[in-house]
Amino acid sequence: RTPAVHERYPAWSPDGKSVAYFSDASGEYELHIAPQDGKGPVKRFKLAGSGFYGSPNWSPDSRKIAFADNALTLYWIDLGSGAVKRIATEYLYQPGGQAQMRTNWSPDSQWIAYTLGTPTFFRRVHVYSLDQDKSYPVTDGLSSVDEPTFDAEGKHLWFLASTDAGPVNQWFDMSNSDLGLTYSLYLTVLRK
Repeated sequence: RTPAVHERYPAWSPDGKSVAYFSDASGEYELHIAPQDGKGPVKRFKLAGSGFYGSPNWSPDSRKIAFADNALTLYWIDLGSGAVKRIATEYLYQPGGQAQMRTNWSPDSQWIAYTLGTPTFFRRVHVYSLDQDKSYPVTDGLSSVDEPTFDAEGKHLWFLASTDAGPVNQWFDMSNSDLGLTYSLYLTVLRK
């Protein structure tokens, strides 16, 4: 509620010490990290993405944040160094826009699970390694998937998948307005 400033998408850190949000107080949107008790300075991070930012998601160790920009690109930032790394960009615009760009961190804060759209409007699960700065596809794109989530040990990845999403995912065509889709829960083993 800062006068003449847009402050958006607050997210509380897992350790309970900080709140992250995006603010245009400088004239351009930046990531702000404020002490949760309101005492002390606010850390500001300039971002090089496109325009608006959203979907902030803290890593479990409270040292990193994944986020998305208006061009539907995913990033992560190291809050210690301020270094920003690009994870992936949507192949084409899809319904849901930036809100669709959600991430899930592994318990050790070294991997990020996310989904990306395909040319058929199905979504595929990918995992990104921070150490290797590389993404790996988990699903084949023959079903539409959502909500990839690591288990508590980081050995398994849960996600929802639909094999009857084809007619529903063609969002521009009104002939699908009375159709529905079903999801099933799947589990994949990442490591033993």
